[in-house]
Amino acid sequence: MNEELYIGFENYLNNEMLPEEKLDFEQRLQNDPEFREYFRLYAETTRFLDTSFSPETAAFKENLKAISREHFGESLKKQPKVISFRPWQYAVAASITILFGTWFMMQSNDPEYNDFNQHEKAYFTERGSEDKSLKDAQDFFNSKEYQKAVVSFEKVAVLDTPELQYFYAIALIETNDFSKAAVVLNSIRQGNSIYKDKATWYLALSELKQHKTQECRSLLKQIPPDAEDFDKAQELLEDLD
Repeated sequence: MNEELYIGFENYLNNEMLPEEKLDFEQRLQNDPEFREYFRLYAETTRFLDTSFSPETAAFKENLKAISREHFGESLKKQPKVISFRPWQYAVAASITILFGTWFMMQSNDPEYNDFNQHEKAYFTERGSEDKSLKDAQDFFNSKEYQKAVVSFEKVAVLDTPELQYFYAIALIETNDFSKAAVVLNSIRQGNSIYKDKATWYLALSELKQHKTQECRSLLKQIPPDAEDFDKAQELLEDLD
């Protein structure tokens, strides 16, 4: 696990983040299952260390804070400070690294939603459009601010085209509103627009994000060979087998 991520976990647990940093961190916890699992393991491990190695663990955390200041606050102002670690501290750090490494190896062979959620850009408004909510929805979607995109989509008077419904559904999946996303995507599948097969692909990805493997497989098999996402669907099917 990289040092910056490790320090971020520690700063969050110690309530040492700026408000905007804390908001970004909590949004990632909500939307990124792998990140959330890393954090859970880290939090559980440090709780164990607090009870098993205190007060030494406190000294270890102080070293971690010093590293944080060195890398992200004071490194441009003065020469880097050398921080020495005692043998027991290497053992503590190694135990955490091994724990994360073991978990990662166990999980790495399984396909994850984040392996396939490279969304196309939304371009459904023209410059100077009078519909501010729609323009906001487009811009928030493209900047991956999906919660804000959902709010903007829902301010639009009528989401009356498959294109708008399609991007709205993706934003819903990204914010884990799976039931609402399924309603929208199934509606698109009933039509004959160019988004019909895309809707099936994203329904499959929604099931993947929820770790519903059988449902995901079933939907992937419904994507026809001439669909734009057919090759990706076959790749995911192979990974699931």
